[in-house]
Amino acid sequence: MPLMESISEINKTGKGRPEGTTILSKDTKTFKNVLNGVKAAGTAEKTAEKTTAKTVSGTAGNLDSIFKKAASTYGVSEKLLKSVAKTESDFQVTAVSKAGAMGIMQLMPATAKELGVSDPFDPEQNIMGGAKLLAANIKEFGGDLKLALAAYNAGSGAVRKYDGVPPYEETQNYVKKIMADLQSDAAIDINSVLGTVSEAGSGFIGEGSSVDELKSLISTLGFGSSQNSGMMGINTIFSGLLNKEIDETGTVDKEMFANFIEILRLQMLMNTTNSIGDMDFDDD
Repeated sequence: MPLMESISEINKTGKGRPEGTTILSKDTKTFKNVLNGVKAAGTAEKTAEKTTAKTVSGTAGNLDSIFKKAASTYGVSEKLLKSVAKTESDFQVTAVSKAGAMGIMQLMPATAKELGVSDPFDPEQNIMGGAKLLAANIKEFGGDLKLALAAYNAGSGAVRKYDGVPPYEETQNYVKKIMADLQSDAAIDINSVLGTVSEAGSGFIGEGSSVDELKSLISTLGFGSSQNSGMMGINTIFSGLLNKEIDETGTVDKEMFANFIEILRLQMLMNTTNSIGDMDFDDD
């Protein structure tokens, strides 16, 4: 069962939360109100407080050390990992694609959960998760790097279906770009990329994006669906807030996007905690 399917359940359920606690009410007026309500929710509260207390950042120095660790842990070249990260997000920690992929290595929510990534906006978790997925793809396709990259972009199923790199323009260009990076003698300098306008910027949702695009992303992620993977079920509230908070340009402002990112992070944390809490363990 999803962690939260409706406002009623948000207010009535939650392991470890005092009975009768109201998380969201009819007085909810801003994204900040929603964020504060989610922070108060159930099992993930302490974990969420610790996680959100730190600043989500990705400086060239700390990202370099994470890429080194991921390469060593999963036996994938550091240059390959950096090339994938550069192509996926230009090393942007809070990048969110219009399809819902998150973070530096652009992990979809379901994929992140399968990889054990509870916070896709945590640089280390995200890069380690991406490295784990790449390593699994390389193994699945017998060491064929082109197929492994195609699977990272389009999914293993598509690669198997076409018995090779799928005939999708995006995937074909993706594989070519990364292979060209790998064949170049030049090292990938994270510092030269961070802070610049992303080449794939049009594929991301963020400050300056249209509110309609953010609404579409919320729908894609499953807010409000009773058949989702626990994405809080607060679509009506979000839609109302978006309609109230847009500026005259009809775009997402910095605070709105920051609060949206925090809600996504907290939801992933709560999904993971909820799954662990519901697991049955045999004594043997």
